[in-house]
Amino acid sequence: MQIKKKYGYIRVSSKSQESNSSIKSQKEQLIQNGIQPENIRIEVGSATNEIKNRLVFQKLIQEELKSNDLLMVTKIDRCSRNTLEFLKLQDILFKKNITFVALDLPTSIDLATNKLIATTLSGIAEFENNRRKERQKQGIRAAQQQGKYTGRKSIINQTLIQKVKNLKENKNLSVTEIAKLLGISRPTIYKILKQELNYVPYNRLVKATKGETNASK
Repeated sequence: MQIKKKYGYIRVSSKSQESNSSIKSQKEQLIQNGIQPENIRIEVGSATNEIKNRLVFQKLIQEELKSNDLLMVTKIDRCSRNTLEFLKLQDILFKKNITFVALDLPTSIDLATNKLIATTLSGIAEFENNRRKERQKQGIRAAQQQGKYTGRKSIINQTLIQKVKNLKENKNLSVTEIAKLLGISRPTIYKILKQELNYVPYNRLVKATKGETNASK
């Protein structure tokens, strides 16, 4: 099959220095394997999110990729860590006659064989990921029983609190906007607003009055 156009997809989970390094590394790998920089799409988001909720990826597979095009990623989990979601993706690509290449997987020029290889290895990857998580849970439970587990280190510090305060009170941004801008989850932003900046949840988060503050103590 003659490939018409090649696209690359890069995904990182957050806007951090480590993620910026990952973006650079993924981009270099894609370019080395024949993807033009202008055809590389980059997205920040979790691989556990449904594909339909990742807007950059959704637009790429539904609008930009055409018959006989190629989609390349550096690793299969850049697309999804969920086998069912990956099956949905494979079905879309197969019906549109699009070649899928993950650089960490063996690839066949035959679409049906390529689909089988990727889907099988995606299932194995999810199985191994679930096993790893279960081992982590067992380790945590064992540490808790021995009184050695202190929990995950909080990312909340004074610098982050001041950033959230500025974006909320001076820029008047919503929780969702603040979370996206800082690359932090919405629950963390809510926690900072409630516990550190004294906001209370009515119909929406508002600053507590002095009386409310005393009553809550």
